[in-house]
Order: sequence, then C-alpha cells, then structure tokens
Amino acid sequence: MELFIIWLALAGVTAYFAKQKGRDPVGWFILGFIFPAIGLIAVWLVNPLGVDKQKSIEIARKFGVSSLYRKCPFCAEVVQKEAVKCKHCQSDLEPVKE
Repeated sequence: MELFIIWLALAGVTAYFAKQKGRDPVGWFILGFIFPAIGLIAVWLVNPLGVDKQKSIEIARKFGVSSLYRKCPFCAEVVQKEAVKCKHCQSDLEPVKE
C-alpha cells in the first residue's frame, strides 16, 4: 500500500512540474504513473513552453529585431515581425529584410 502511495505521489509531482512548464498535466501524470522515474526525469529536461516567445520579445526590445518580433521605428513598441501596421501607433511598417 505504501508503494502505491509513493507511486501516485511521483506521478503527481511529475504532473505538477509539467503544469509549471506549460505542458499537459494529465498526460504527464499518466506517463509518471506508468514510468515514475523516467517521467520525472523527462519533465525536468523538457523546455518550458512560451519562454521562447518572451525571450524573443526581450531580444527585440534590446536589439530592435528578433526571430519573432521587431521594434516599431515610430513608437518603439514591440510588434510581430510580419506586421505591416503597428498595433500601438497605427503607423505603416516596412517589411523586415532577412
């Protein structure tokens, strides 16, 4: 009985860390229940979702352009790289040259 409780706890911890990283906690709970040690190690190794977007915004703020965003030359707010009109100041934007 104690082994089953520990097994469930490991699956729960796996699901908790998965949710903190923006992943599906139910799927990770199942993985953690079937393979407790592997699931726990795997969830620690996966990259969080959404971090690349935030990192890309910070890069665009600092350097003017990133892989996903760029800074508006008129109001200096960050907009998507493909944007043709700034959502902040409504200025027309030139296409970004790669």
